[in-house]
Amino acid sequence: MLVQNYHDPIEKLILADYHEDHGNEFIAKFLRKEAEGVKGNLVMWGQNDHGQCNIPAGLGKIIQVNCGPHHTTAIDSNNKLWVWGSNDNGKCGVPEGIGKIVRVSCGQNYSAAIDEHGKLWFSGENIHGQLDVPYELGKVVQVSCGTCHTVGIDEEGKLLVWGYNVHHQCQIPSDLGKVIQVDCGSYHTAAIDLNGKLHCWGENHYKQCDIPEGLGKVLQVSCGYWHTAAIDEHSKMWVWGNYYFNQRCKVPSDLVKVVDVSCGSFHTAAINEYGELFIWGFNDYDQCTIPKGLGKVLQMSCVRNITAVIVE
Repeated sequence: MLVQNYHDPIEKLILADYHEDHGNEFIAKFLRKEAEGVKGNLVMWGQNDHGQCNIPAGLGKIIQVNCGPHHTTAIDSNNKLWVWGSNDNGKCGVPEGIGKIVRVSCGQNYSAAIDEHGKLWFSGENIHGQLDVPYELGKVVQVSCGTCHTVGIDEEGKLLVWGYNVHHQCQIPSDLGKVIQVDCGSYHTAAIDLNGKLHCWGENHYKQCDIPEGLGKVLQVSCGYWHTAAIDEHSKMWVWGNYYFNQRCKVPSDLVKVVDVSCGSFHTAAINEYGELFIWGFNDYDQCTIPKGLGKVLQMSCVRNITAVIVE
């Protein structure tokens, strides 16, 4: 019985009870976090040179947002896919016949989406084979896109990586078993296994793949361009890698009980248990300047010089 077999929040809560009854409190906590319903309004700010922060009229409430450097994807409350911004390479094209969508992710010049049946859909550039889904990947439950590489997790917890591999970001560690969550940086990859252990591989020039000693079990991981952030089972946030612009060094001292984290290229954002948003790092396009009166934040996505949040 794996944690990622279900998209429905009620089924995830039932599965959480199962794992708790069998002594696996870590998986139970992970499932309950996954089951938290998100539905709210999208707010975006930061670099907008390609209209990637111009929210389309009629979008309404959404359940997920994910940003690329020059385009944005979102899923509305009816599970419809929306994409806007730069359409170079056709990355904003919605594939014909795509149906209801449950997860989205953006790469540098491409977009990925999972439909309700676990089928993976793509649009955009494919010069590195990042759109070529391996035949052995089953029904997909999670997808994450780096600059030019893609990671998918199937319903059995199997992880596959394909695309650009110059920094070995597609070479899965031999000790990596079944996976519950994954995220791609520009040229590195991070995954959490079924026991809560974090694995990182790929480009490591700034030690973004060097997992801190004492980290323990991890509930969520997010990768930036040259840094990595994780939330442990005690809701403490850890950040490591590139020191530039303080996106690693100056985690706010009053940030505790973290429930969500997202890394941009040189900035980091986190949400605490009350839905309060914290952002720090490079602020050249005001991507760290939180709008006044923002309200409770439910979910977010950061990339390069952009911050996007779903608010209650």
